[in-house]
Amino acid sequence: MALEGLNIDQENPAFFQAATDVAHGKNVFLTGEAGTGKTTFLHYIVTFLKEELERNVVVVAPTGVAAVNAGGKTIHWFFRLPLRPAERD
Repeated sequence: MALEGLNIDQENPAFFQAATDVAHGKNVFLTGEAGTGKTTFLHYIVTFLKEELERNVVVVAPTGVAAVNAGGKTIHWFFRLPLRPAERD
């Protein structure tokens, strides 16, 4: 697996349980304080899904900074949502 440059704790059972869940199509809620490895985990999963399982992967994030860090697009850009309040009927 091409994971050069990613500092991954290979002995972390929670990490591998979450990675296994995602690989089997389950949803995982990823949260934590800054510097806890959320983006590292995301990069690991995206690489694994693309290269090992040959799956299509889309990464979206709520802000531009988060999208750039995650290697994805903003939610609004990806789904082509308007950047204005929705009209009420």
